[in-house]
Amino acid sequence: MSLEKLFEPESIVIVGASRKEGSLGRVFFDNVLRFGFKGKLYPINPKAPEIAGIPCYPSIADLPETPDVAVIMVRKELALEAVEECGRKGIENIIMITAGFREVGGEGIEREKALMELVHKYNLRLVGPNCMGIINTDPEVSLNASFSPTEPFVGNVAFVSQSGALGVAVLEMSKELRLGFSIFVSAGNKADLKDNDFLEFLATHERTRVITLYQESIEEVERFRKITTRLSSKKPLIVVKAGRSRSGAQAASSHTGALASSDQATAALLKQCGIIRADSIAELFDLSLAFSTQPIPSGDRIAVITNAGGPGILAADAIELNGLQLAKLSEETTNYLKSFLPEEASVHNPVDMIASANEDTYQNTVRAVLKDPNVDAIMVIIVRPPVNTTPRMIVEKFRSVLKNGKKKPVCVVLMAQHDADCGLEIFQELKLPVYSYPEAAAFALAKMVEYGKRKRRPAGKIKKFPVEKGSLQHIFEQAVAEKREYLRSNEVTTLLSAYGFPLPFSIVIQSPEEALEIFEQRQTPLVLKIESDEIVHKSDVGGVKTHLDSLDKIRQAYQELMENALKITSADKIQGIFLQEMVEANLEVALGMKRDPNYGPLLMFGMGGIFIEVFKDVSFRLA
Repeated sequence: MSLEKLFEPESIVIVGASRKEGSLGRVFFDNVLRFGFKGKLYPINPKAPEIAGIPCYPSIADLPETPDVAVIMVRKELALEAVEECGRKGIENIIMITAGFREVGGEGIEREKALMELVHKYNLRLVGPNCMGIINTDPEVSLNASFSPTEPFVGNVAFVSQSGALGVAVLEMSKELRLGFSIFVSAGNKADLKDNDFLEFLATHERTRVITLYQESIEEVERFRKITTRLSSKKPLIVVKAGRSRSGAQAASSHTGALASSDQATAALLKQCGIIRADSIAELFDLSLAFSTQPIPSGDRIAVITNAGGPGILAADAIELNGLQLAKLSEETTNYLKSFLPEEASVHNPVDMIASANEDTYQNTVRAVLKDPNVDAIMVIIVRPPVNTTPRMIVEKFRSVLKNGKKKPVCVVLMAQHDADCGLEIFQELKLPVYSYPEAAAFALAKMVEYGKRKRRPAGKIKKFPVEKGSLQHIFEQAVAEKREYLRSNEVTTLLSAYGFPLPFSIVIQSPEEALEIFEQRQTPLVLKIESDEIVHKSDVGGVKTHLDSLDKIRQAYQELMENALKITSADKIQGIFLQEMVEANLEVALGMKRDPNYGPLLMFGMGGIFIEVFKDVSFRLA
């Protein structure tokens, strides 16, 4: 079922609208009116003839038509009855503001189950419960169906939040930064409509250029992966995923009833899907400002223009620390800059125009550097100049520079934002993202460069290998029957061989004579490893001997392995000695797999050998 009517309704009924000043029912109703909703509004209140001059109806059944959306904010004891009435009336979309469901546990869990039975019975689409509502800033709709005290600017960023309280804070911060939203969703408990449903709608929503998410849990992982992989190739998708730490994951789990999952798996999933991960709400804003206003850079060569040396140096450091490079300006550009900048200025990158720079200096410098073919993006730093100019006067001069449209991103670091003449509204009008410090601008540019590289990268192909899995099942069945936590070495080699991995010769032996015989046959150095279910990390206990290239070395190694093993376990718990052909290599890698409870099989690849636990130089991907 399409969500178009939910976000672009022609009529809304508010169940629980109130005349009482300060009540949630009145705040919500006033928000809808104040934002200028273009459709019909029906308040339900059996005790009031009208609210703010709009006639009330005693019940949903008494409405003269079937509205597109019902907002329910009655007490939890009355919520299910209201949903039932909506179903009977034929209302298909519900926004459940009412709390007291799964998030409170106990009876709330059962109440949510009963709610979903009604949703399925009447084929409804439901936002929430326990949510703040939705907002659509499209002037054709002008819908603020939320109890947020802050109205957003009109813009092209969509925000979907699992936390209503965080959503309120985000709207407040967005006003300070002058970041505009297209769609805002407080998803609440996500009992019915989940992130995937909203993402599918936003993928084709013309007024949305950037999509942002705050998530405490990821449901329907496979569907999420398919949707976001397709979506991220068209629109930047920025996510703040809470629950990274063990305590944070537990808090998210108890708060939402979601299954906590490892952050390694989450990071792997987001990266594979092309999702840009922000570590904080501040980073989410930094990225949204850039992606919503600027073109994607074609490369990673950044130019810095400043009127103060210190911030220019900080910018250069931040650019390199974020994996970008300072652009080398062309000779034509530097010669032109010399023609009008003071002798004390630096015409190389960073371009330091010094404190005497005025609005004309900025205009000419930005125009010249933008034209330089060696520059992919620009960071413009404005420190309040001591001369007779202001940031407002400077940005006014940018109009002529940017009038033909920008093909390269320009980020502004304005270190005087609280100044009365800072001209923030003009920066917004010209679609220039404004940051307080160079580090934030460099971070945003780095993520834009990374996104551009991914968009230009050809799609990968998945190769499949024919394997008779049934013939391998007995290995796992035997391990489970023996209550073992680990597979034995010969079992691992059997599995890897079945999947086509090239492996050195190996065999489990029970005597040194067997090792000597194999050595004489193969004429190659050997490796001996103790084989015992009681000894997992063999090298830690002297359970591995390498480079055995003589009969004497093999005899001595065998004896030492058994002696070391018997210090830890008994003879009946030693399965033998695992013999392998010695393989010399300059690079050791590790390949592993774990089954994440939420995401499924998770592959690990990276640095191998004895230092893997020290350096932890590995990457994870979902199979």
